[in-house]
Amino acid sequence: MISVEELTKVILSCRTDISNKKLQKLAYYVYAWYLTIYGLQIADLTFEAWEHGPVSRTIYNRYRQYGWSVIPQYVGFVLVPNDKIKFIKGVIKYYGKFDADTLEKMTHNEMPWINARKGYSPHEASDAVILPKDMVEYYSQQKEILSIISDEIR
Repeated sequence: MISVEELTKVILSCRTDISNKKLQKLAYYVYAWYLTIYGLQIADLTFEAWEHGPVSRTIYNRYRQYGWSVIPQYVGFVLVPNDKIKFIKGVIKYYGKFDADTLEKMTHNEMPWINARKGYSPHEASDAVILPKDMVEYYSQQKEILSIISDEIR
């Protein structure tokens, strides 16, 4: 397992257009796909079903100062095993092309977020946790995306 700081640095090294909102969704997808493919957490994270999609409070609090603005791209060395860097970059290659609002809409249409939001109105605050078992169940059925990500990490 890598640290949350290492995970965010690798993600932020991949693109120049990442806001806190987009970082949240990219970290979520990296986490969910790693859990789905390997059955392990890539980092010690919990995601909550907030109004604008999955959010890790740890990541949110670290980058909240940027508000809706772009976070500076990380340029530097990160001591992370190559296989994990390759995995993260493979997921970012697929999802990174989408803007934050599109990623939000995507997560709003996916079962893990929908299940965690049950009982909440669309604009109601929520700290409901998105269950890892829901992530694995849902993403293991997304064969087309799984195939694309698997090709990227080989």
